[in-house]
Amino acid sequence: MRHLPVRPSLVRRCLVGSLAATAVTGTFLVPSASAAPLPAPGPVATSSEVVALGSVVTPAPDAAVRSGTTDPVAGVAAGTPTLTVTRTDVDPFSLVGVTWALDPAVTDTVVSVRVQDDGGAWGSWTEVTAETADQQAGARPGAVLRGGTSPLWTGPSTGVDVELVTRSGARPTDVRLDLVDPGSSPADDAPAAPAIGASAQAAVPMPPVYSRAQWGADESIRTWGPQYATTLKAATLHHTADSNDYTADQVPAIMRSIYRYHTVSLGWGDIGYNVIVDKFGRSWEGRYGGLSTTVMGAHAGGFNTATFGVSMLGNYDTAPVPQATVDAVAAVIAWKFSLFGVDPRGTTQLTSSGGGTSRYASGVRVTLPTVFGHRDVGDTVCPGRYGYARLAEIRTQVSSRMASPVRARYDADAALRARLGAPTGGEQTSGGVTWQVYANGRLYWSATTGAHAVWGDVLSRYLALGGPGVLGAPVTDHTDTPRGDGAYAHFQNGSVYWSPATGSRWVRGMVMDRWSVLGREQGVLGFPTSEEAPAADGGSFQTFQGGMVFWSPATGAHEVHGWVLDRWSALGRERGWLGYPVTDEVRTADGAHSSFVNGDVYSTAETGPVTIRGAISAQWRALGAGSSALGRPLTDEQPAGDGVGAFSSFAGGVLYWSPVTGAHAVTGVLAQQWQARGGVGSRLGYPTAEVRALAGGGEQAAFQGGQLFRAPGAVTAAEVRGAIGASWAAQGGPASLLGWPVTDEQPSPDGAGVSQTYERGVGYWSPATGVTQVLGAIEDHWTALGGLAGPGAPIGGEEALPDGVGRRSVFTSGTAVYWSPASGAWSVRGAVRAAWDAQGGERGLLGYPTSDETPLPSGRGVRSTFQRGDVYWSAATGAREVHGVIRSRYLEAGGPSSSLGLPVSDEQQVPGGARSDFEGGSITFTTGTGVTTLTVR
Repeated sequence: MRHLPVRPSLVRRCLVGSLAATAVTGTFLVPSASAAPLPAPGPVATSSEVVALGSVVTPAPDAAVRSGTTDPVAGVAAGTPTLTVTRTDVDPFSLVGVTWALDPAVTDTVVSVRVQDDGGAWGSWTEVTAETADQQAGARPGAVLRGGTSPLWTGPSTGVDVELVTRSGARPTDVRLDLVDPGSSPADDAPAAPAIGASAQAAVPMPPVYSRAQWGADESIRTWGPQYATTLKAATLHHTADSNDYTADQVPAIMRSIYRYHTVSLGWGDIGYNVIVDKFGRSWEGRYGGLSTTVMGAHAGGFNTATFGVSMLGNYDTAPVPQATVDAVAAVIAWKFSLFGVDPRGTTQLTSSGGGTSRYASGVRVTLPTVFGHRDVGDTVCPGRYGYARLAEIRTQVSSRMASPVRARYDADAALRARLGAPTGGEQTSGGVTWQVYANGRLYWSATTGAHAVWGDVLSRYLALGGPGVLGAPVTDHTDTPRGDGAYAHFQNGSVYWSPATGSRWVRGMVMDRWSVLGREQGVLGFPTSEEAPAADGGSFQTFQGGMVFWSPATGAHEVHGWVLDRWSALGRERGWLGYPVTDEVRTADGAHSSFVNGDVYSTAETGPVTIRGAISAQWRALGAGSSALGRPLTDEQPAGDGVGAFSSFAGGVLYWSPVTGAHAVTGVLAQQWQARGGVGSRLGYPTAEVRALAGGGEQAAFQGGQLFRAPGAVTAAEVRGAIGASWAAQGGPASLLGWPVTDEQPSPDGAGVSQTYERGVGYWSPATGVTQVLGAIEDHWTALGGLAGPGAPIGGEEALPDGVGRRSVFTSGTAVYWSPASGAWSVRGAVRAAWDAQGGERGLLGYPTSDETPLPSGRGVRSTFQRGDVYWSAATGAREVHGVIRSRYLEAGGPSSSLGLPVSDEQQVPGGARSDFEGGSITFTTGTGVTTLTVR
């Protein structure tokens, strides 16, 4: 960190005024492709650490009052009470100011300051006197106005000593020490070109000015609402009375520090000066409100109205003013005066307003030179003795610049004078443009463009094309291209570019705009090799080293080059079926792509140029072109196999068109599966919509004859169509009970209908049954029994049972499959089912089936088990149930294999109990005793 020493001086600092930028930026600048980008400027956060001093009567806890000052102060007695504070425990700062409660009685206040650098060394004492109340009375700064000293730039510092006395004996109250940290920005070290320049209505060229944004103004702290005078009458010269030892990269930070102090600490709402000029001859935008306007600054107390405040950054009471600073001050005043017709050698009358000044009370009318110093209206040394001594020279310079803008430009620029040589003849004017011929070129000026120089081949081509009468006045000087491989000048009606290989060519209008977007001569097109020529349908074109730019009223201007240009040219360019380009060439990861009115050309090293057209091209673009799921085209458009439509193949799928369906894409697995089924020649036909992503990662593609669905993670797709598909879709498609389709629709074994397998079931259709479904566990068991070849087709679909627990499906064979959570899924059929139904079915004494019907070991019959019993059937006995205690005794005895044989009756009630009869006997249960008696015949 470098500490900037501050020279002792008795300073009454002039205040800054600010005009915010109504700026016209340079629209013709194209940065060099090889140059590293400059740091982008932006708002920089500043901060203030406030140390309370209180007053001589009531000092703050950190402050003290003692007699006299460390260094004698002229006009202050040795025993005068001095308010003082020392702080070394503060955050780093770079600017010091002292403020107090605004009080007209507090005058002639002197503050002595010394600061400590980061190495702990203390600098010398510097006297800073009170700032005049330069914010206009009645202004709207949005904050409480305070009295205070001038802001003192110290450079980076870590400690501070302050002593405050007044010569008048007044005692300021609520004294505060403000330590301002300006923040930092990478843009401070490498500012870009000044952002503000070129004023359309000025007769004198506007000098370049760095904008508020470029010095990092944080507009969020500004509370100033701009106020404007009716006209401009004069310019006021100031100096900031800061150190003269600052470096170029410190200027943005100094600007931010003064801005923070004026805006927040003094309550002015913004920086005071309109423009600040540094010792390097650079101009910086100050107060917000518009540089070309009459916005009122806060720089000269009662004389802010109708004046323009320009301040020189530095202390020019102790050091001479650099010539670069004087020249920059004259340039900005000449431009400003040219806007409002002010005579720089004349005088004007100004009336002190607001609270007036220490020299002129409010309402006093004063005659002043149109370029005057701050000291002429206030009790101040500003702009310093050396600055004040340069006023006559400044007036002379301003007058010279305003007398002839061409001569002013020539006189002010030594390098330009050396380039152009001596003038030949006098100035000439035609059509509002004035020019001067020189030995090696010309200077042109108009009120809308300012003064600019042109020479060499660029000038020759400009004159050959008709000069100002055709191209208008130049809006830039003759300029070398960033790479040094050519030169150019911009004119009101286009530009002339020159290179050794191409000569000089005029580029204009929409072609110029497009070429500029593409990087001009540093872009893919390079320098122009022809001038604009007519094309079809009222359009035009221009050739460049690397390609062409075509324009039409309907499409605007777009470039074509490389392989795409070769293919388009082979097809007849704008007169062929593709028509004019509607985009520039877009570089892709594997090639290039350009769109035209009626199609697209996509080129890769693998495929070469591929052309797609019409509705297929339009749909491809609508889907996202090469960035869509389709990706790049692989083939030109071709007729579809049915002789009706057309298609193009792409890296990610196909795009088909027919007069009936329009153009739609099929991508990925679905495209492969569709084409494997026969594509447009299959029963699916043409696609009718784009592939749609479904929840969970699945996909759907719609066709004339049905749809293809791919389940999440699946590598194949299933076709859904007809009545089964419609029913499935109505139930929610993949979100339905059936889930995703697993197979295409297939004919049933009996030839009576069709079926389709899904994740959790089967859909079936026949003319007799309509659409029915078999779901879940019932479907699993039905399938295990042989499905359509076993129980047959479902009748009526799965139904919920009255108990609210189980479900049932009935099939064409008469078999029914019952399911409940407790029993699972089992079939019941024939006589067994009839007997079970006679007992009440699942709600009867037997409950749900727990097995399918199974043959008995003897081969004489079958058995079905249920939750609470069994049903046996044989041709001889019919279907009979056995349950409860009797069933248990029957099975203990050996069941159908015992001497009892098969049951010949259901269980029946008898006195005292129940009995079941069998072929070889009976089993009786006595309720009272719980005894089971087996009787064998």
